[in-house]
Amino acid sequence: LLFSAYFNLRISHTTRKEKMKMEASVSAVEKIIGYTFQNKKLLEQALTHTSYPEAVSYERLEFVGDAVLGLAISNHLFLAYSSVDPGTLSLLRAANVSTEKLARAAVRNGLHRYVRHNTFSIVDAINEFVEAVDCEDDCVVVKYGGSVKAPKILADIVESIAAAVYVDVGFDLKKLWVIIRGVLEPIVTLQDLEQKPQPVTMLYEICQKNGKKVDIEQQKKWCQKHGQCLC
Repeated sequence: LLFSAYFNLRISHTTRKEKMKMEASVSAVEKIIGYTFQNKKLLEQALTHTSYPEAVSYERLEFVGDAVLGLAISNHLFLAYSSVDPGTLSLLRAANVSTEKLARAAVRNGLHRYVRHNTFSIVDAINEFVEAVDCEDDCVVVKYGGSVKAPKILADIVESIAAAVYVDVGFDLKKLWVIIRGVLEPIVTLQDLEQKPQPVTMLYEICQKNGKKVDIEQQKKWCQKHGQCLC
């Protein structure tokens, strides 16, 4: 009986501690996105990974967020580029809502600090990605791709937060876009899309920024089939 009372007390204390932590996270994220939720449970859900026990995860919100972000970006691009063909608009939309792009938006806005989960491997993956993104700053080409693969959880929370906002504003797409656009900046533009990535230049820029020396060695290979040298 005594053990049972002690055990229940510990659970109650842990629950209160977790509740206070989540309330602080909700408040912090509201400040980041510049929007105060009427239903804060929506944002709590948006920040909860499936690995976290006894809590509703962001899976359903992510489902909505994936679609609504695509639609919001589509509307923006349609209005911004009146003479661009559908194929190019599709490429622009894909670049703006890719896992790589959304994960970077999460990191650059500090949203990764508030994800509620119970998996150590997630911490390692996020930390590695955050370090990589820090090195990529000011490098235009990596707005929507880079050296380290983005953890999907980071893109998921951006989609989930967008969905939470969308539901909270009564499914008003215009209101959602006004609120969430700042999180998605910089928006990948047509000029960005047309700019061909230069991997070697990118490597020199990143190494120079971090005080590293890069030495590139070329190797020659002979192609037997075509009888020519491949560098």
